[in-house]
Amino acid sequence: MKFIAKTLLIVLIAHQVIAVEIDPLKIANDRYNDLQKQHSGKFLMDLAQLHSYLSGPLDDLKETINKFYENISDGIKQLDSDYSQKTAIHEKTLQNIELNIQNAQIDIAQSQDLVDNSLISNKDITERKLKQIKINIEENRKNVERDRLQRQQQSDQNIDHIHEHSLATNSIDEALQLTAGLMNGQISFSEAPMKKTINFIKNRIDEKDEYAPIIEALVSIAGSQDAKAIRDLLNKLRKSIVDSQIQLTSNENDAQKMYEDRQKQLDSEFREFQTQVNQATYDVASISARIDQEKQFIEARKNDLSMYLDQQNMENSAFADITGLYNEFRSQKLKEAKILEDAKNFAYSAQFRELLQSKINSQ
Repeated sequence: MKFIAKTLLIVLIAHQVIAVEIDPLKIANDRYNDLQKQHSGKFLMDLAQLHSYLSGPLDDLKETINKFYENISDGIKQLDSDYSQKTAIHEKTLQNIELNIQNAQIDIAQSQDLVDNSLISNKDITERKLKQIKINIEENRKNVERDRLQRQQQSDQNIDHIHEHSLATNSIDEALQLTAGLMNGQISFSEAPMKKTINFIKNRIDEKDEYAPIIEALVSIAGSQDAKAIRDLLNKLRKSIVDSQIQLTSNENDAQKMYEDRQKQLDSEFREFQTQVNQATYDVASISARIDQEKQFIEARKNDLSMYLDQQNMENSAFADITGLYNEFRSQKLKEAKILEDAKNFAYSAQFRELLQSKINSQ
């Protein structure tokens, strides 16, 4: 097209400069031949030639050519309009895809942050807590068993001491009966095994420090005939042993109560630990399930993101094809419009009419 325009320009300039040396009909014929090489130009040239042969009105020819030219122009406008609509749809589609991409990226980032910086940390803390609670339960059961063994040992010792005191009290009562017989003359000192009885009493109470003075006093007067002194010392010893036995019984009862209270406390702690274990176990399972859920969600959103990116690439590729076709068609239409413009101007010129007349005359 540019070549034809340059050629026509050169021809016009040369025609003005050396008009006397150039044949106007040859120029018109060359221009006619050039237009015949183009589809649209040939159509108009043939139309104008037919119209001339039929001797039709010039205005009808002009109207026909103008309509044909307007159709081309309208086609370009329609092509531009269609492309503008496709561009608007493309941009709207890209906006929606980019919004989906952003939302997917946000979802992935937020869920990953939740897993990495919250859920995993909470799970670790809860698992450590659960481990410590189980250690506490184990220690609690050890304390229960240790206290049981200690209580059993202590109780056995107290019972043994109480039994020894009871045997000692019985022996003292026997000795008191002897002293009573001595004092009322029922038996004589030679008949009463007082020394043997006191030694037996001494062995029963195992020569405890608290009774040592009384025992020594009894031993020292065991061979005497002072029944009243022996009786008084025996009563004093019996009272001390009975008081001690009462105290031992009271201590045993107190120790048993303390043990039972301690057992209740340990059992209460054990039940609380069990409740904490159940809760911590549930929490670990819940957090683990939430982590799995979030990981599945992240994977799903990554798949969505990949799909959206593919859609974005496909949309851009498809629009690039549309743009390429649009530019190609528009270029062709513009080229046709320029050819029609040239053909129209040539068909309206005197040179064209002269050329047609010469062709008619030559037939």
